[in-house]
Amino acid sequence: MITVNVCGYDSMHKMKFDRSYPDGYEDHALLLIKTTSFFEIDGEMLDFGPNTVMVYGMGSPVHYGCRNPHYNDDWIHFELQGEDGGLLRKLAIPVNRPFTLPYLGTLTDYARLVVQEKLSARPHSPQIIDSLMHALLYSLASQLHAAPDGNAAHKYYCPMRELRMEILNAPYKKWDTPRLAQRLHLSISHFQHLYKQFFDTTCIQDIIRARIKYAQLYLCISEMSISSLAAFCGYDNELHFMRQFKKGTGMTPSQYREAHRGSSAS
Repeated sequence: MITVNVCGYDSMHKMKFDRSYPDGYEDHALLLIKTTSFFEIDGEMLDFGPNTVMVYGMGSPVHYGCRNPHYNDDWIHFELQGEDGGLLRKLAIPVNRPFTLPYLGTLTDYARLVVQEKLSARPHSPQIIDSLMHALLYSLASQLHAAPDGNAAHKYYCPMRELRMEILNAPYKKWDTPRLAQRLHLSISHFQHLYKQFFDTTCIQDIIRARIKYAQLYLCISEMSISSLAAFCGYDNELHFMRQFKKGTGMTPSQYREAHRGSSAS
């Protein structure tokens, strides 16, 4: 079984920071880092770009941080018990070695659900968290060991992927297709075609889904009014937000909060 001790989703540091624990943690720690970062590896300070994953083993020295005045990650401290004791080795997930993935979106979705469930007091939360952590780690391993993407050689794939990461990691910004296309010096139609080709969805659909997921989290962990939440998630119009939220979830924001908030604590 996998037990989660503490966790956080979309945690932000607005200042540079340097975190060091020479004696390490008493459990495993998973970091899903959405911005640039650095790690000390074998006595050497190494820089990493966005979409970096780090799994610290129990008792392993910890030293990482951010040289820039902005850092964003999801983090989970967990224990592997019983037959899951060797799960990281079984899945060939590197421990104490950072690695970069093309896309963190699915993993951060699981992290968000873990955090929401951890904050709840529902009867079967430990079992649900165990299932979510298994899904997260298996998804991580699947992506880590997957065959290379056939689009990877396309000259616009990497800049388009980086742009998509910006959107998914900050859906509340005022994104619009013409300006995004202009950033890559593409026509709007060519930009839309490539986005669909690379990611099997449209840019607008990505923005909407990311905003709805962002709203779902803050409906569960905050007391923001619906109008404030709409603005917080990047909407200029509260009614437009409510329509898109209901279309995406089948519930109004108030209904979602009532159904999922329960007795969760901040």
